[in-house]
Amino acid sequence: MDRYVRQRVLRQIGDEGQEKLKNSKVAVVGLGALGTLTAELLVRAGVGKITLVDKDVGDMVDLHRQVLFEERDIAQKKVVVAREKLQRINRNVQIDVIDDFLRDGNSIMLNDCDLILDCTDNMRARHAINNFCASSDKKWVHAAASGVTGNVLVVDNPEVFAKLFGGAANLDSCEEIGVMNSLTTMISSLQVTEAIKILTGNEYCKDLIRFNAWENKYELIKIYGNI
Repeated sequence: MDRYVRQRVLRQIGDEGQEKLKNSKVAVVGLGALGTLTAELLVRAGVGKITLVDKDVGDMVDLHRQVLFEERDIAQKKVVVAREKLQRINRNVQIDVIDDFLRDGNSIMLNDCDLILDCTDNMRARHAINNFCASSDKKWVHAAASGVTGNVLVVDNPEVFAKLFGGAANLDSCEEIGVMNSLTTMISSLQVTEAIKILTGNEYCKDLIRFNAWENKYELIKIYGNI
């Protein structure tokens, strides 16, 4: 039985799209709530190679939303635990790990990837991704979630992201305002959907996607051409 049969029958993907996913190489930067969910969905979708980037260890306060981890994973390296569990989900996917925080000085380690997914929680790493993609002509997908609101944006023009967030400090942090665990699931799903569109050669969303989980409010905010 073909494990991807329910995906192949989708007219948006088909056999050709599934083959493109198999041949794709994606980096997931950050293994918090968004990163673990996003990585798992990519693994289940059959993306051929996934590179996980993070230097943190598991923490009890993360377990309410970081669904890939359990109590026994506390104080363990996230990249190591995530690779082991994701490999058990799909042994046909190549999973590489980088036990480090991303910054301008080491972003070259993403050079082999076709697409970068931002699942971080700080602007320094996001600007490192943006700078790298500007110099390497790659797309990346920004995602952020805190409180009850999250954003997703496909960045195919790094100048737009730089203008939008160039002077911004970190977005609201989970430590300061908390985060609803159902929100991170929604935002991760939106991020992976846009990633699959890109990897399979389909048209992707050009707008900033904003979702408020508490109010069930979904917005598309036009930014290209308005900066």
